[in-house]
Amino acid sequence: MDTDQLISILKIAWPIIVIQFGLQIYCIIDLIRRRKTRNLSPLIWVLIILLGEIFGSIIYLLVGRTEE
Repeated sequence: MDTDQLISILKIAWPIIVIQFGLQIYCIIDLIRRRKTRNLSPLIWVLIILLGEIFGSIIYLLVGRTEE
């Protein structure tokens, strides 16, 4: 893979990477503020958010958050 191909891939990938990290940070801050979750312990949700990348964050927002 030459430099031009790498640069073109990074041009496409960087917005997705930024969105992923932003969503993970938002979910972890939300988790810390709420301190209560549905179904699983907060530590398990942190692992799901971090290891599940963008899908882990979305699953937390849809399933893990409590109504406060």
